[in-house]
Amino acid sequence: MDQKKSQSLVSLASSRPLKSAPKSAFSRSNIALTIIFTAIVILLVNHWWLAVRLSVSDAQQGHVHSSLTSFLRDYSGFLADTSHRSDDPFILSPFCSRCFRSKYDNKRACVEVINEKQQQVNISAHEAAKQVSDEAQNCKICDPNYCLDLYFNGTQKESIFDGKRSRFYDNYQTKFWRFDRSRPKFTSPTTLTLPSIPKENRIPPHRFKNISSYFIEKYESSPLGYDHGIDFLIEYNPGLAVIPPKIKKKLPNEAVYLLSLRVTPANNCFPHDEYKKLPKAVWEAVLLGMKNHLGLALLDDQYRILPGYDVVIQLDTQIGLKRTMKEYDSPTFMDYRLFVLNGDLYLHANVDTVAVSKLDLRAKGFGDGDGDGNNESRSIPPVRKHGNENFDRPYKLRNLYGGDLLEVTLQRQFITIWSGGHGGKNFALFSVPNVTHPVSPDSVYVEINITPEHHVQQVLPDEYDQLTLQQVFELMWKKGTKKKRHANIDKIGQRSMKVVGNMTKSDESPEASFHTTDQYWFPGKTPFKVNSHGGACCVSFSLDDINMGGTQHNHHEPLLVGIAHTKVPWQPWYSKDHIPQERKDMLPHTHYVSFFYAFDPRPPFQLRARSGYFCLGHTPLSRDGQLPPTEGGIFNQHSILTRDRPLKQHNVTYECPQIEYISAFVEKADDKSSTVVGYGMNDCTARLIEIEKREIVRLLYPDPLEMVFEAE
Repeated sequence: MDQKKSQSLVSLASSRPLKSAPKSAFSRSNIALTIIFTAIVILLVNHWWLAVRLSVSDAQQGHVHSSLTSFLRDYSGFLADTSHRSDDPFILSPFCSRCFRSKYDNKRACVEVINEKQQQVNISAHEAAKQVSDEAQNCKICDPNYCLDLYFNGTQKESIFDGKRSRFYDNYQTKFWRFDRSRPKFTSPTTLTLPSIPKENRIPPHRFKNISSYFIEKYESSPLGYDHGIDFLIEYNPGLAVIPPKIKKKLPNEAVYLLSLRVTPANNCFPHDEYKKLPKAVWEAVLLGMKNHLGLALLDDQYRILPGYDVVIQLDTQIGLKRTMKEYDSPTFMDYRLFVLNGDLYLHANVDTVAVSKLDLRAKGFGDGDGDGNNESRSIPPVRKHGNENFDRPYKLRNLYGGDLLEVTLQRQFITIWSGGHGGKNFALFSVPNVTHPVSPDSVYVEINITPEHHVQQVLPDEYDQLTLQQVFELMWKKGTKKKRHANIDKIGQRSMKVVGNMTKSDESPEASFHTTDQYWFPGKTPFKVNSHGGACCVSFSLDDINMGGTQHNHHEPLLVGIAHTKVPWQPWYSKDHIPQERKDMLPHTHYVSFFYAFDPRPPFQLRARSGYFCLGHTPLSRDGQLPPTEGGIFNQHSILTRDRPLKQHNVTYECPQIEYISAFVEKADDKSSTVVGYGMNDCTARLIEIEKREIVRLLYPDPLEMVFEAE
């Protein structure tokens, strides 16, 4: 890449002066250029005037918004940075990523001060950076030499630079990767579609272009309204588990994995403007409807659904936990996950917080009369507001769709995990060997929070403490609020999963192993939420796994690895009409990215590494309703829709869905060198992929000359 393309926004602002017009008479082309230039000047002046007006208006309202300086800072990359094409895999800068995050003072980022100094005294970016690093301790990282000294230890410097250290120091640049170019390499992509969902319950493709009228028609023709949901269904956000031996013996020999899916009318398949057209009642029915079913399917070793062994279950109604929109603003259950702990299969669901039950499966005709008691006589005792139901006996569930070949039983009623407080969700459950009693069952843990600090709680997943309703309300609501309601789900909340000891808290997480464009575009800011969610966890990486794919690690024991996600959070200013749409478009909210993280397999589960951000991408386009040869699974007519809501930032469109929700991560059955990842796209469709462990390690511990720096 030539030198001009490698300059950062801070050097470009001063190094590309406009050429003066020729003194000869204007030609038609010169007149046109003059008009264009004049229009640009007028546009900039207009933005300046608007910024000043907004800062005055916001001050009067008691808000602290952008002044003229911060307004220009928000747009600096857009106005000045023309050094790279939007499809380049990364942007190059002479400064470390932490220089972009560091603040010179309360208002200005270090790179902004460097830019100002360049313009004032006409010096190089490196010279300006050294001066600024001497002026402010926070900006010391901006000194290019100090950056490398901090990043490398002495041994690695000599081995990596191979005697060329001085030349590298003078010419290196930092890479800021696009999210869709930093993704891991993967194989065996598989589109997930449940054949059991009736064709009449799917949105006809010919209605995609006028979807708002379709939603209105469906709402008006539904006599039950949004409490039971309008009658179309979409499946997404997969959970995945390798079927444990005690259950596998009751299933066809080809069954290797159990897949779970959220099945619901609630979706984000279509552009945001399409939903804005809907009347409020229809909007609520589509996005907040109370119909959220559990989809389950048996998969073979190629992730193909076994014919006849996929079902859809109306879980909340069967066990007496259905709630109505008039009383609550969300359905009982939302996303589902699957975990195998000590040889048993557990179902995880997001409710007011997180609830967990134990599953049993049997294929019709398998295991009959084997004494396990899994027979037709099982009934379902629904939860009632008043009564003494036996919550801990098995409940055999009825299949709403999919026939009766696959029989599903809840081994007991749900137990609630309150460790993360009200609103906690997406907790991962994992187990590690019991160190003090090696012959005892593995110790089970719940991962509550990932970054900036890793919070983990040991639990007993089949035991609970009985809380009073008042205790449940105290957990759910802030002090001083009304602590009273009548909801069957509160009986599940009273069953609080037993904890062992105190929650562990690790030190703050290490820095990302490589850098991405968000750091470059928004100096001094953090566009994505610092508190990241699971995600999916955990896969064990042995010492051999860790030493196979990356560099500069010095661990002496295995690690556990998971995948987390974060997003640009919604803030009140997005709803303000007086905020320019251009500003909102530079940083759209609710856009997701993911990252890998690794931690010790023992308390306090210290985070040891985390990758930079990435996104996994869309399902490939199909022709005539057929998947391309590179994609496994069953064609899903909704897959094409994810391209209508892509991930965007700073006027760059990435080859990824806006909402990428990784919800499954397991070691591949019969192959300890690889993993299987499941993710949902825009609450619309789902996919599985394989990622080798060495590829994950490559991103957690990358070769710095591949992922972090570039030298001439």
